[in-house]
Amino acid sequence: MIWESHFWKDDLLKHAATLRKRTTQHRWPEVSQARLEQTLMLGFYSIRKLHEAAKMSSATMTDSVALTTYPWSWKNVTKVNWHKLDQLYDLASPRCETRDVLFVCHQFVHSFVFTAAFDENEGLQGIMLASDRQRHVSLLHIAIADVIAFFETVGND
Repeated sequence: MIWESHFWKDDLLKHAATLRKRTTQHRWPEVSQARLEQTLMLGFYSIRKLHEAAKMSSATMTDSVALTTYPWSWKNVTKVNWHKLDQLYDLASPRCETRDVLFVCHQFVHSFVFTAAFDENEGLQGIMLASDRQRHVSLLHIAIADVIAFFETVGND
């Protein structure tokens, strides 16, 4: 149980600052990608814990998160092939969706597919992911700017 939430919220603000710096990073060695995943996992786990402990306003938890989704191509997504996104999902058929915050938290905490999405200059643009349950439905893309904004919203809530 979270008794005092400001420690958790302060960490979310630190995570947001770290992610903001990552948007200008152009070299992505394996250690950088691992740290990115850790930052996001811990951030969304923290949000889920704050929600469960009723340490956030209901307005924040009812926010909608904009996602781009790519339909599953009916090929089994496994621990061996999860990274072959172009074979497993129809990347030519993006759809726009909005989902609630808790859904997005679950996608990160239970991620089965997880990879950074970069722009043409190798700058961090977003995250492609799907949880163990979502992997045979669709691949999700969330813009890193939206993640940063949401971490800041919760951190200041």
